[in-house]
Amino acid sequence: MSVQAAAEADASGKQEPLLSVRSLSKAFGRVRAVDGVSLDIYPQEIIGIVGDNGAGKSVFLQLLTGNHRADAGEIIFKGQRVQVTSPKVSRRRLRIEMVYQNLSLAPDLRVWENAFLGEERRRCGIFMDVRAMQEATGEALVKLGAKVQPNDLFSDLSGGEQQVVAISRAILFQRELIILDEPTAAISLNKVEEVLRTILDLKQHGKTVLLVSHRLEDIVRVSDRIVVFAHGRIKRVLRNEGIRVGDLIPIMFGND
Repeated sequence: MSVQAAAEADASGKQEPLLSVRSLSKAFGRVRAVDGVSLDIYPQEIIGIVGDNGAGKSVFLQLLTGNHRADAGEIIFKGQRVQVTSPKVSRRRLRIEMVYQNLSLAPDLRVWENAFLGEERRRCGIFMDVRAMQEATGEALVKLGAKVQPNDLFSDLSGGEQQVVAISRAILFQRELIILDEPTAAISLNKVEEVLRTILDLKQHGKTVLLVSHRLEDIVRVSDRIVVFAHGRIKRVLRNEGIRVGDLIPIMFGND
């Protein structure tokens, strides 16, 4: 199916958006990194985000996660306008979990320790509840179909397994929107399938996913819609109905 035949995404008939942005903008000096971006993100869908380096993808996500504050525009969560002033607000109020390419986890700790890193459960407000965290981690990993065990050393896991552990935090802390930044970029090809399967499992568990990747074949494989960024703006939003990798390239780099 050609890009010309692929219709622009139409939100009519769908439920209310989980998260919406309206005319979101962010500049660094004279550079407008994000320039008037508007987008509706619906519950239980996977949105692939693509674009050339410097297209605005990363800054857009940093606005959603509170790592940058927008200069203009608004963010609406479940119909209510919100001010995303910090990553804590993003995690706690908007229920967003960001999984970075470098993971930011501790290789010398066990799987369960990484799963709860920074958000440990405690008894009586003092003592860490190790058993509860181990059991909860095991349950989350089972839901994602992972073979990893809570007491495994994180550094002993493959790159794909480490990604799954990071993604499991979305299940543990009941996040509703999971942002995945290049989850398959630094893993072997035989582990890519494992990560893609985990992404699809998240959708089955009622989660919404934003997937950023330069691996267009991964985007086409799992996304319901594909958002193309260019020069800080959204260039196209496409339903993923038979779209091929070769269809995306002219949109990303051409004068569409």
